[in-house]
Amino acid sequence: MTLLKKNIWAAFYLTAVIWLMFFTGASFVSYQTVQEEYTSEQKKLMSLAANSIQSTLRQYEVLLDLIAKEVIVYDLLSDKETIQKIMDAVVEVDQSMLGVGLFLPNGNVYVASSGVKLPTNFNLLSQPENRDSFEQTLRSNKMVLGRTYQSEVLKTIAFPLRKSIFDADNNALFVLSTVINIPKGFSFFLENKTHHNHNDLYIYRGRDNYFQLVISQNPVNPDIYNYQIPQANIDQAFRSLEQNEGLSIEDIKANELEVISTSMQAGSNTQTVSRYLSKYDLWVELKLNNRYVMGLFFKELQILIGIFAGSLLLIYLLFRGIANNEKRIKDALEHQANHDYLTGLNNRFYLDQQLLSMKKGKLYYLIFIDLDNFKAINDGYGHEVGDKVLCLVAERLQSLVSPQDVLVRYSGDEFIIIVFNKNEKTTHFFCKAIQSNLALPATIGDFRFVLSASIGVAAFPDDGHNLDELKRFADLAMYEAKKTRNTITFFREDFKQAYNYRSQLEQELKKALLQNEMYMMYQPQMSFDGSSFGVEALVRWENKLLGSVPPDKFIPVAEACGLMLPIGEFIIDQTFKDMIEIQKETKLPVTVSINISVRQFQHNEFFDRLIELIEKHSFIYIELVLEVTENLFIDDVIGIQNLMNKIRDKGIRISLDDFGTGYSSLSLLNQLPIDELKIDKSFVDDITTNSNTLAMVEGIIAIARRLNIITVVEGVETEEQRQILADLHCDIFQGYHFSKPLKIHDLKKFITSNTNLLSVTNQKA
Repeated sequence: MTLLKKNIWAAFYLTAVIWLMFFTGASFVSYQTVQEEYTSEQKKLMSLAANSIQSTLRQYEVLLDLIAKEVIVYDLLSDKETIQKIMDAVVEVDQSMLGVGLFLPNGNVYVASSGVKLPTNFNLLSQPENRDSFEQTLRSNKMVLGRTYQSEVLKTIAFPLRKSIFDADNNALFVLSTVINIPKGFSFFLENKTHHNHNDLYIYRGRDNYFQLVISQNPVNPDIYNYQIPQANIDQAFRSLEQNEGLSIEDIKANELEVISTSMQAGSNTQTVSRYLSKYDLWVELKLNNRYVMGLFFKELQILIGIFAGSLLLIYLLFRGIANNEKRIKDALEHQANHDYLTGLNNRFYLDQQLLSMKKGKLYYLIFIDLDNFKAINDGYGHEVGDKVLCLVAERLQSLVSPQDVLVRYSGDEFIIIVFNKNEKTTHFFCKAIQSNLALPATIGDFRFVLSASIGVAAFPDDGHNLDELKRFADLAMYEAKKTRNTITFFREDFKQAYNYRSQLEQELKKALLQNEMYMMYQPQMSFDGSSFGVEALVRWENKLLGSVPPDKFIPVAEACGLMLPIGEFIIDQTFKDMIEIQKETKLPVTVSINISVRQFQHNEFFDRLIELIEKHSFIYIELVLEVTENLFIDDVIGIQNLMNKIRDKGIRISLDDFGTGYSSLSLLNQLPIDELKIDKSFVDDITTNSNTLAMVEGIIAIARRLNIITVVEGVETEEQRQILADLHCDIFQGYHFSKPLKIHDLKKFITSNTNLLSVTNQKA
């Protein structure tokens, strides 16, 4: 069935075969019907012929009885002349009788009709062809049929009929004999033969197996009457007849049944209708004309062929229509399967198939293109506008590729181009042309965009030996380009090592929480007057295989593979648990800052889950600070702003981490509900030696103070750095100058060992 569904023409051929079988069956039934009708007709004809033959023979017997009666009643036996006149009168009445003769029991002719000129001393017993039948006549009181033979006396084929006349003592007085003119005596059958023109009639004698009468469509050779059918043929025919009919030959003879049999003639397998005439001991065979039957059948067959051919043509037209429709659907599905529905470009499936069919060893470059910050367009202007931008990008890329190149939309805002007949230098120029083309202003309705793309390139076969490798390595190169955006990066071998390490890290990271490999550390944050203000919660990962993995290595991987949510929840949950423990033991209200990743913050259940964990641990809202990076605001400023307002409404503060290193915009400080501004360590490192850096830090702190935003500086490692930042009125300090990140028990020691922290707390109390 699967094959039929896949190939409609297979279904047609099967239907045609079934239809041909039906046609063959119908033809067979038609032939059987014609054969049966013809056989039935021939049986009727046989019955008619047999009855006619018997009627004709009875007629001749009556005429012989009439002559005998005249001779006996009028005692004319001695009056040859009168007898001859009676014979002449009878012959004149029935002209099929060639003549009549009266023979004595010794076989000598006594008198004959005047039309018969017999030789002197003519004696029937002296003639081999007449002797047996004449002797049989002397023993029978019925008319006896003599052997049909070529008569030299009559110069024609003689069909003799004889009847003995007995006295009261049953002694033969004389024998009357007549010879029948076959064409005249059996004209009824000859006329019937001419009318039907397909019957051969054979009558042979049961007594001696000689032919009595033969009427054929073809001229009859007189020698046939000298042929005696072998008894073996007769016996074989009888056995076959008994098997076919299920009756004994005696029953068939006694009931004079019309039966279908094989001709009893030697060397003939012709089917015949046969009947036995018991009165005259004759077998009548009517040959079945197969050629005539086939003629009738072919007339029927022409009609069947017409019906079959017409029906098959209609079926063919139907299947052709279905096939054409399926082809249209298949072409549409193939186009759909191989093309992107939005841009009309080829898709990743087409790419796979195309590269499979390419000649091995052919040099080409795979260019992986990723639009920069495209999510911001979708989120800020809607997916309809985003889709139009993608279509515009597709048009621009299409205008750059040559006919032999392959351009596909790989996914979302990612495109792949396979270029041929290029080297690394020309491929780089081509990529620059892509970036230049995309950088042209794009107008979509009332909106105007300037696009950029990060591009990674891998070469076949230098970088990868199959499509999967090549895509992976081009993606790695694009990932590197994405770090600086709007950059072209060719794959290098060290990318592969980084990828392998990243893959291994990802696999181990998936097991980290289950194996309790992650733990929390806390770095104290000191206020400008030296009292403890709080701590920053820092997650750490110790893996048996990879060792200690820093957060800047595993956090991006966790975000990429979807593990940041469970890790982020672990961080919050464990931090709340530890802080409650610290507060209970030290009686010190410790404010904790927790880093929230972009993916974690953007998750639609983040806020609800955060509140659930706060309530679970009975944590104080105002003692919680959430640190977010500037990258959070790249995609959806409005949506993030709404969420931050909900968080602040709960009394939770928000800190902007790594300010000045990413998507820095002073307008963010005014637009967003930010409580803290965290200056990155990279500024602190140069603050003692670089006046420009000092000026920048001074400016940031000044702006923050005017906006009533607390400033936190991280990476303070020396007293000199602390003093400078204190002079600039920085609010909170964090760094190794005060303390390295501490585990929970070490943090307890740090707090208890710094008596000034406890004294300040007691003073506040």
